[in-house]
Amino acid sequence: MTAKAISVVAKTLTPFCYHSLMVQSGTATLPELIGDRAMAFGLAAALGMTAARLGLPPRNYRRHLAAMPFRTSVFTTDHPRLLPPLTRRLNLDAEAGLQRKIQDMAKKGNLKDFFHVQEVPSEQVFKGAVFGLDGFDPFDASDTGEIVIRVGLHRNGMVLLTRAKTDERVHLNAATAATFDRELEVERYCLHSMQLTPPMDLNAAATEVIQWM
Repeated sequence: MTAKAISVVAKTLTPFCYHSLMVQSGTATLPELIGDRAMAFGLAAALGMTAARLGLPPRNYRRHLAAMPFRTSVFTTDHPRLLPPLTRRLNLDAEAGLQRKIQDMAKKGNLKDFFHVQEVPSEQVFKGAVFGLDGFDPFDASDTGEIVIRVGLHRNGMVLLTRAKTDERVHLNAATAATFDRELEVERYCLHSMQLTPPMDLNAAATEVIQWM
């Protein structure tokens, strides 16, 4: 098996956030990166590779990522920014009813009825790579050479993917590699599910990801 390394620029079209970092009365996303899994599932959905269903299947990253004809790096930016805190309301009355257990849970954790988030703004530029297995190129499905994917909580964020004009070194996610029984050096531990390797050139990264099967 081979992997076609494609340098990609990702520009945010709308703000997005994840429950990543704890902040006062809420959470904030990691502003300097978009995770490889977010990119992979967003791209798969944009290319019509996901099935509509009433409920999510059991989480199995190894199985689901292995089914995709590509692998992804972490996407990073040199100029991370976050918007000011934004208040969100979770309408549990409408979404979950007034059961006692729901009322108790609403007073703690991410089920608080009012909480703050901090989002990555629009017009942020991230860089990374997609590795098409056996020559697969996701941009071949687009007449314009552009792909819009959705990321973030509830898929509220929109990100435009285009080919990069130059190749740059990329970070892989050692946590994703570990799901495929691969142990990689970690340069920066961000979250349990987000552990950045040292920068790798595209050939070295491609050689690694073809072993994620």
